[in-house]
Amino acid sequence: MAAALPHSRPAYSALDLPRPRRQALAFALLALAALALDADPQLPWAAGAVAAVLFATAGAVRSVRAHRELLAVRRAADRLIVGSPTSRDASELVHWRCAELTTRSSRDGLRREVDRILSSLDPSRLPSASPLRRPAVRGCRELFVRLGERLGDEQPVAARGILLARALLRDAASPLYSDGPELGVAQAARRVLGALEP
Repeated sequence: MAAALPHSRPAYSALDLPRPRRQALAFALLALAALALDADPQLPWAAGAVAAVLFATAGAVRSVRAHRELLAVRRAADRLIVGSPTSRDASELVHWRCAELTTRSSRDGLRREVDRILSSLDPSRLPSASPLRRPAVRGCRELFVRLGERLGDEQPVAARGILLARALLRDAASPLYSDGPELGVAQAARRVLGALEP
């Protein structure tokens, strides 16, 4: 199982990861510098404005590109965490991704999703357009209560469990949303609960 990384583990700054915010900031500073050219009365006003727009546009393009690259890096690390549990400890990239997945904010976000699912099971609530298979989930409500509690507690969790929880809660092919036996929902929830344990 992919254990949560201890708080004492150092940040993996040696990784050459795409940094969308840093790239955007660099071009934003260049755009501001270009606008400062307008302070010189000998230069035409349009020179600074055009340069600022060009730098801002280039920054936006670079930031979007870096964001896409970072998503691809995360997906590659996620595949390693879920599919190759024995190779995890050898990869600095996977250590970084495990630390990112198991943060308090990541866990709290998933817990809120579980809470929304549980609240939608209330018989007094009117049916919504959500594709959630309510009868199937009602049959194993207690498992989702346990899942929400586990995500919300202070004990470490495994990154693999976080990824499986995300798939269960968000994937359109999840047994929560796709047709199939009700037992599939319970099995999937138990699998997530087991995988969360370091």
